[in-house]
Amino acid sequence: MKAPSKELKEEFINILKNAASEIGIKMEKDEIIATISKPKKEFGDISSSIGFKLARIMKTSPHIAAEKLVQHISKGRLIKNINELDGYINAFIDEQSYAKLVIESILSEGNTYGSSDIGAGKKVIVEYPSVNPNKPWHIGHLKNALLGDAVSNILEFCSYNVEREDYIDDLGLQVAESLWGYINLGDKPDKKFDQWVGEEYVKVNKMLEQNKEKVSKEIDELLKKIEDHSTKEAKMCREFAEECVRAQYETAFKYRCYHDILIWESDIVRAKLLERAMKIIEESGSVEKPSEGKYANCIVANLEKLGEVFEELGKMEENRKVLIRSNGTATYLAKDLAFHMWKFGIIKGDFLFEEFMKQPNGKVLYTSSDKGTDMGFGNADMVINVIGSAQQHEQLMLKALLYVSGHEEKAKNLIHLSYGEVELEEGSLHGRSGGWIGKDKNYTADDLLNEVSSKAELFTKDQVSEEEKKHIAFEVALGAIKFDFLKSSPEKKTVFSWERALNFEANSGPYCMYTYARAAKILEKAGAFDNEKINYSKLERSYDFELLLALGEAQEYVERACSELRPNIIADYLLSISSLFSKFYENMPVLKSEAQELRLGIVYATKQVISNMLKLLGIMPIERI
Repeated sequence: MKAPSKELKEEFINILKNAASEIGIKMEKDEIIATISKPKKEFGDISSSIGFKLARIMKTSPHIAAEKLVQHISKGRLIKNINELDGYINAFIDEQSYAKLVIESILSEGNTYGSSDIGAGKKVIVEYPSVNPNKPWHIGHLKNALLGDAVSNILEFCSYNVEREDYIDDLGLQVAESLWGYINLGDKPDKKFDQWVGEEYVKVNKMLEQNKEKVSKEIDELLKKIEDHSTKEAKMCREFAEECVRAQYETAFKYRCYHDILIWESDIVRAKLLERAMKIIEESGSVEKPSEGKYANCIVANLEKLGEVFEELGKMEENRKVLIRSNGTATYLAKDLAFHMWKFGIIKGDFLFEEFMKQPNGKVLYTSSDKGTDMGFGNADMVINVIGSAQQHEQLMLKALLYVSGHEEKAKNLIHLSYGEVELEEGSLHGRSGGWIGKDKNYTADDLLNEVSSKAELFTKDQVSEEEKKHIAFEVALGAIKFDFLKSSPEKKTVFSWERALNFEANSGPYCMYTYARAAKILEKAGAFDNEKINYSKLERSYDFELLLALGEAQEYVERACSELRPNIIADYLLSISSLFSKFYENMPVLKSEAQELRLGIVYATKQVISNMLKLLGIMPIERI
């Protein structure tokens, strides 16, 4: 259904279009849309600078042009008063008609209010968080996961068919180092497997510093063995990595992050995607195989040629980028190119999929495998990779290689959702050195949730049962963490602070959750609410109307967040709604008021909108805090 705010704008645009036609000037809707703005309150609720466009056509002043137009303007269903001021045409909304439209739209659409069909018929793959299977999620990984999850939620709310993918690099050097430690150090897992493996990984890297030649040689030999899927080491590595991933998903499920499929690098290699991808890119003429010099016998991408697509690639100091090394092994970029050609359906992967695990949301998480069935994954219209800003150059290379291989439209629809890295006030989160292992507390996603949950228990009411207190504390903690990570633009660097994460004041997730709970409490006290009894003539054009205006704009905020891939737009909207509701609640008593049914309708509408927006950020609204 069309948003109330859009219905209002459309009516205003049609009024202006018809009036322009009356004075002999034909104007398209898009021309008029560009003139629409929100004026100062005293001038009106909606405004147009169309007078300035007309002035150029009529060869007169904007004031005279707009004044002449106003003479041919008629009122609409939602617009009552229209006037001209200094070339601008300002209109006041018919409060009662608009309030009725907003409240009835929210009542009828419920959990789908604010949704959109802008993505209907399009499939998008969102890849996140793609953590190496040799460590727990630290808070840097958590930012990636929460961003990917929220963006996926928003895309789905806008009718996209979303496939949530998690890429598992089980053939990388980090995994080989961890597997070497697993085989040689003799330690036994004594805690959550990913946490234990991460600590072992730090030990291995300290050993590499002390005895690099011997340990490094053994790890290199192990790496070669695990890259050959026929060896016992390859089988052991997959089992090792799967156990780590299962432990990581215990964390993911606590944060309500779910996926559709896991794609393993070892399966990409086994499915021979690389050979097919390299054939396509070689036929494009954008790669070379020098017979001498630094890149002898390597297959390299010509950055000068790629610079014709993206200028910054042609300005690199090195004008070549290796895809296949002289020994025949592929670089990460080459394998990533093959993977993305599969994502877009450019090459068929011959992938088979089987069930990996059942998820708490009731859906099955599937995994690529050497057995199972072809389930039709991949073949997307758009691909979004949630990857840190440090990978910007690699992602641009990927885009350029797709472009020169003859897939310009696919390249255009490959989107790098870049986000600023997470740093600690105390220092780095670097994995090799164990930067996520703190002096007093670890900076894992598990530790963060445990700590914030404990803190949140202090804010819950004493009159609830111990079990309910823990439930409320857990939900509030999740809301606090998710909102804190998502309320800023993705590209901004996050300097993580325990003090800020544990802040339950305004401008936070708990503040918005408390607004929802407050609305729920009012409705509970009121008992039955009958929207048929609402008397819209009781509207005062005060805090009540301001709140309704904002509630009517939900779909516009959702569509903007979707188009820009910015969950912070939803967070800002939630804060705005919460603040407006607080002013309404404090200044306009709801119960035992002559306008009780109307104000209950506003409370109900606010509660529904906050619920819908919180869920887009992955936050569960609760009725008692």
